[in-house]
Amino acid sequence: MSNANTILILDNFAEIYAAALRERFPQLHLLLTRKVGEIAFDVAQAEVLIAFGIAINDELMRKATGLKWIQSLATGVDHFLNSPHLRPETLLTSARGIHGNAMRETVAFLILSLSRATPELVRDQLAHRWERRNWPLLAGKTAVIVGVGLSSTAVANLLQAFGMRVVGLSRTPRDVEGFDRVEHTDRLPELAREADYLINILPSTRENRDLIGTAVFAAMKRSCYFVNVGRGDTVDEAALIAALRESRIAGAGLDVYRTTPLPANSPLWDMPNVLVCPQIGGFFREYEEYVLPIVLKNMGLFLAGRYNEMHNLIAH
Repeated sequence: MSNANTILILDNFAEIYAAALRERFPQLHLLLTRKVGEIAFDVAQAEVLIAFGIAINDELMRKATGLKWIQSLATGVDHFLNSPHLRPETLLTSARGIHGNAMRETVAFLILSLSRATPELVRDQLAHRWERRNWPLLAGKTAVIVGVGLSSTAVANLLQAFGMRVVGLSRTPRDVEGFDRVEHTDRLPELAREADYLINILPSTRENRDLIGTAVFAAMKRSCYFVNVGRGDTVDEAALIAALRESRIAGAGLDVYRTTPLPANSPLWDMPNVLVCPQIGGFFREYEEYVLPIVLKNMGLFLAGRYNEMHNLIAH
């Protein structure tokens, strides 16, 4: 490896990553930019790209002909994998393993906000209206989590602490800490009938696209809430909207959508039984502190040519 490896860091907080890399690897040549549209240098010279997949586009990937390694700053790498210009020889690593705390707090926020009718409380406060409403306990209820991995395990452990029964759905059923049981994903419509809260934490893959659709929403109890912190394309959004409009489910807490940002004309904005969050489940203030150890460890391994030892290496 050369002593002047060129690293492109594409992120609003690029300088935070750059400062840590300069301290540990002073020989690196760092190129920093906040957005693709602000790039004022030849990206073909970059051997390494450090970025969130959502920040890149096909044109950048086409021009970055010298890329040997991409470090995704997110767990999901679907934006990179879906790029037609991702070269087979380019190493791809993710930030898998850092989102457990954020996901369990996000899910807790959404299910508690739904169960306690937080939007109504806010409206009452703004109107100076004193209206006492009882609310259902989470204890004794059933949460069905679609997608079993590190983040969902963190979520499951917290929900069990609330006294909930937690059932997981996975294509590889197995005993997993925090889950009362894990069943095969093929049983989704059947197990949706048991759910008081159906929680989606699925990644975006071809087999997961539109997995949660009309049949699943039809199977759910009218008192069941749907929570989505996975990927927007895993849910048939039209079917979700129809189920909400017709009160076939109690409501939804959403952090991800089919189209991001959520279009201004989406019916979801104005539904009284829906909580709309602007994809902030993983947008926590301490993010760089969590992901930097992976970036620094992988950089050291990359520079040493120890590619097979790099953390969260993704086959493609």
